[in-house]
Amino acid sequence: MSSSTQAPPFDYITAQHYRSILEADFVEMQTCLQAGAWKAAMVMAGSLIEAILVEHLEWLSPPSEEERLRKIMLAEAITRCESLGEISETAAKLCSAVKDYRNLIHPGKVVRDSVAPPDQNNAVIVTALVGKITQEVAAKRNARSGFTAEQLLRKVELDTGAIAIVPHLLRQMRTQEKARLLLEVLPAAYARHSTYEDFAFDDTVLARISAAYRLTLSDSPEHAEAAARQFYTLMVSGDSTEIFRHSRAFFRATEIQYLEPQERAAVVDYLIDSVAPLQDEDDFSQTAGIGPFLTVDNFAQYLAPVLRHVLTTRPSKAARHHLSVELISLAEDLKPEAKKHLTRLARLHEKRGNTDYAAELTEYAEWVDFPF
Repeated sequence: MSSSTQAPPFDYITAQHYRSILEADFVEMQTCLQAGAWKAAMVMAGSLIEAILVEHLEWLSPPSEEERLRKIMLAEAITRCESLGEISETAAKLCSAVKDYRNLIHPGKVVRDSVAPPDQNNAVIVTALVGKITQEVAAKRNARSGFTAEQLLRKVELDTGAIAIVPHLLRQMRTQEKARLLLEVLPAAYARHSTYEDFAFDDTVLARISAAYRLTLSDSPEHAEAAARQFYTLMVSGDSTEIFRHSRAFFRATEIQYLEPQERAAVVDYLIDSVAPLQDEDDFSQTAGIGPFLTVDNFAQYLAPVLRHVLTTRPSKAARHHLSVELISLAEDLKPEAKKHLTRLARLHEKRGNTDYAAELTEYAEWVDFPF
């Protein structure tokens, strides 16, 4: 049998252990349904519905109630959820009918209570009920606490216009969900979507994930230090692919300010050595804001790849703007040396007959002392 049943989104559940169990059990239920194992499919559906309702009751209740709630049966879970208005009357009645099918696992009770034998029609109805219950519970959960990190990610992945409404969705999210979004969910999704075979991947999804990260960080400045330290930790312990991918998608030079001095120095050197030489002539977003963190020891190394986009017959407007802004923002103790270095380069080009380049370098030397 070919089933059209689609997995309901359990991403409203923040408890990873619960979500993993439900996702695995749903796959098993579908496997049974497709194999024509009606009894097994219906038993699995009843188990899923019970788990969905009990998890929701746990979420609604104080932690002290957790152990007791995990011992209640399906009938009590249905009654409690209906009385609290967490599921509709129609859903509750349908769930009540499922109770009988859970008894299919007990042959003696089936004979004694004359439970109807399982068939395809009943199996399809009961398994479809899992999706309806999930939808109702998720709607109640979202009304109280806003999107979870996984739900916002799902929106970003599936909706090409999602970025326009991400700021609105973030305002409805709890602080801890924003932290999970920044530090766990979005980075993991970016890594997953970056892994592809035969070049079959959608880079627009990667762009949306990156944009969602920047919007979340802007909305949650209280998580900026943790986000910056995450990149530093990855830079120290990760492999080159992971580090470059994260720096390109998420980390920006302005976030160096949240690190300790020793950490700052390491990150600046990484950006200068591994990122700056690879920057596109129209995109300097990764190193924008690096100026205040440059030193006498690394200024020349930072400058060289930028000048390659500036001192050319077709100079990059983005590179010119980037360089001007960074020169103005240099630390005061670096400015005299930076100006000397630019002036020396200007004289060198003048001697070589590159008068246009010399004039441009002289102008940049003047930007260093621009009064702001």
